[in-house]
Amino acid sequence: MFFICEKSVLSDALSTVINAVTSKTPLPILKGILINSDNGSITLTTNNLDLGIESTIPAEVHENGAAVIGDARIFLEIIRKLPNDLITVEINDDMKATIRCRKSVYNVQCLNPEEFPELPGIKEKASFEIPSDNLKKIIRQTGYAVSQRLDKPTLMGSLFEIENGNLTVVSLDGYRMAIKREKINSDSNEKLIIDGKALSDVSRIIKDGDTPVSIKFSDKFVLFMIENTKIISRLIEGEFVNYEKIIPTDFKISLNMELSDILTCVERADPIVAVDIGKNPIKITIEDDTLSVDCMTSTGKVHDVIEIENVGESLTIGFNQRYIHEALAACECEKIIMQFNGSLNPCIVRPSEGEDFLFMVLPVKLSQ
Repeated sequence: MFFICEKSVLSDALSTVINAVTSKTPLPILKGILINSDNGSITLTTNNLDLGIESTIPAEVHENGAAVIGDARIFLEIIRKLPNDLITVEINDDMKATIRCRKSVYNVQCLNPEEFPELPGIKEKASFEIPSDNLKKIIRQTGYAVSQRLDKPTLMGSLFEIENGNLTVVSLDGYRMAIKREKINSDSNEKLIIDGKALSDVSRIIKDGDTPVSIKFSDKFVLFMIENTKIISRLIEGEFVNYEKIIPTDFKISLNMELSDILTCVERADPIVAVDIGKNPIKITIEDDTLSVDCMTSTGKVHDVIEIENVGESLTIGFNQRYIHEALAACECEKIIMQFNGSLNPCIVRPSEGEDFLFMVLPVKLSQ
């Protein structure tokens, strides 16, 4: 195999596919990157058996072929270090790759491409398209609530629920829940759980803008197609929590407020909370037309007050500062409604206008 490619093009493609390379594997082949060259283009593929990424880029191909560069991360580091110029890659019959750019020359070991696992085919059940900006926003507004607990695998992903042209994406970890709704052009009625890490990788890979992202899925896999890149992830098996049953419907307090007011107030507690994050909750007190935030840690204490329009009772309630902060930061709108039903029940955050998201945060019991 012998091809010539622009350094910037090759580097960008490698930076994309590297997301599916794992260093913790007993199979050395999974640490590598498969390169296929064919008449004017090369295709780079990585696969960790749960996530696979394939990217095709233009190249001047002098000899078609296939090979696996043994260490994908070292290959990417080499390409990044080279000058911004044309890069020549030649792989001989002894499975040795020679990488040249100007006067720089590297030699690296390759592996047998026949041992590299093929990306799974998608026996399509349903599909839809969504602008890249919309998909990135969905992932941004729900990804923070994906669970990291290995003992609850279904919660380590986000539920994608498609029904009557509506997409509802749900993440929850037992302490907070994020729901995002989006209109899509689809007649399907399906539910699937997509791995949270895969969604995070998709969000990093797709560029800002309105480029259409095609999403196709089968019984076991989901495929994201973005321009010259394919991302295939294994779906999480099992039943997702019946999230609708845990959304409260009755509230004693409803605050219609500017997002920036409450968000910056909670953020101002960061310097005090940071040293003992997760150990010392912030206390939110709602009384008359004021909302105060208090916290005391080994570093010191903070007291902050903002004015509000309170429709309801007075309340003192505690929260993990990071959890309430992440929910507020995910709102991405000007005005929100915060709803409460006592100090031991969840807080609901929703937009003042529309129903495109709903965030829920469980409180923390305050010490007397």
